[in-house]
Parts: sequence; structure tokens; C-alpha cells
Amino acid sequence: MSADRLLWIDLTSQSSVHGLFQLVPTKHNAARVDRLETALGAIHRLRPKLACIEFDYPDQIRLQAIPVVARAFPELPLLMFTEYHSEALAVWAFRSGVCDYRVKPISHQTLMRSIEALLEIAGSGRQGRPPAPWLPADLIEPAGHLQSPPSSSRKTGVAVAYIAKNFAQDLRRDALAELSHVSLSEFSRVFRREQGTSFKHFLLAYRIAKARDFLAEPHMTISQAAYAVGFNDTSYFSRLFRRLTGMTASKYQERARHGGSVHSSV
Repeated sequence: MSADRLLWIDLTSQSSVHGLFQLVPTKHNAARVDRLETALGAIHRLRPKLACIEFDYPDQIRLQAIPVVARAFPELPLLMFTEYHSEALAVWAFRSGVCDYRVKPISHQTLMRSIEALLEIAGSGRQGRPPAPWLPADLIEPAGHLQSPPSSSRKTGVAVAYIAKNFAQDLRRDALAELSHVSLSEFSRVFRREQGTSFKHFLLAYRIAKARDFLAEPHMTISQAAYAVGFNDTSYFSRLFRRLTGMTASKYQERARHGGSVHSSV
């Protein structure tokens, strides 16, 4: 049986082989490019079964890679990874031809499950680009983590980026205000204006959203998932999870691991 052929299009601002690409097993026969022009030629030459497009903080120019590739190769499944995330970006990505949309940081297991799910669809003989609903429900990333693009989050964008990288740590409002170069009182006002919610709710919702990925992993307990996203009190985590998602962590875990439908408000 021949190895899968996967093309990794690295469009991060500091393109590097030290990104997610290095986590892809050799069995997938993956190739990496770091320019759209190179990617189009590579798709013609290699005929990959799947293309992964990785961003960190995508601007309008780099984002054009998605519709360009989708129009040129309408049968090629596209898997998008991004560090910056907003609900508007997710909706735009799916409408532009992305089959699955993942927010970094991402666990190695979720990365592999996302790739393998699309490869399975690509090899199933189905006609046309596979839509996102064909994926296992627990692999669809919850939208709404980051509300405003960096260009419109002039004062809190750096704080949001820090939260995305350090969500499991003890994040103090005063430290993030200092990082944003504003006073503590101004930080609270500006954060709500730019992100559409309070700093406290934003952080809690972000942690619960990331906990969903951990709960879908085999052998991960609820307490381990809670600790992994920054909660030391499992009871508090469980109450908050139910309040924000509409179901208990154990019920979510059961449905996610058995491929059932999982819906939440996070």
C-alpha cells in the first residue's frame, strides 16, 4: 500500500520547519512549502490527497491562499491551522473551501486525528470537496475564542495572543494590562470593547473550549483535563463546563469518544 501524500503549506509569519509540520509522521509522505506560488506548482506535481495550510496571525494577503487553492483544485481537501482565531475567520474559511479548521496550540493526537479523518474521506471515493460536517463532531473546533482581528485589537491583541499561548498558567489581569501598556482600569474597559466580553469570561471560556480537545483524548480523565487548562478545583471546572457548554464534562467526554453529536455554546 502506497504512503499517503500530504502537502503542508506553511504561511506563518516566521515560516519554519519547527512548526506543526515536524509532528506529521513519515508514513504520510508529507512535503512542505512556504509560498503560495510554490504550493500551486507542488500540487500539480505531487497530486497530494490532502493540503494543510498553517497560519499564525494571517493577513488578507496570506489568507488569499485558501480561495486560490480551493478554486484551482476543487477536489483537494483543505485543513487549516491558525493561532489567531475568530468566529468570523472560521466562517470565512469554511465558506472559502476549508474542510476542517483547527486553532493552535493543538495536541499531537488531535492533529493526527484531523489529518487521518480527512485522508479517509479523500480516499473514500466521494465526489467533490468534503464539507466539515462529515468530520467527527468532536473534531470541529469551538468558535468564538478571539473576537477581533489583531488589526482592530490595537490595545489588547498582545494580551489575547499571550492567553492563547499560556492559557493554563495563572494569568493576572494586572500583568496583562502591563503587557498591553495600559492601566488596569483602562485594560478592563478596552478589553470588553475590543473582544466583546470581559477579560474574566474570555479566559474562562477559552480554557473550557480547549478542555474539549483534552476530554476527547483516550485515557484523559476529567481532573487531568481540568489541570491541563489551568483549573486546580475539579468541582469548579465541572460546574463551569456544564454552565458554558450545556452538558456535563462526563457526558461530553462520552459523546466525543464515541463519535456522537456534540453541541455547545462555547
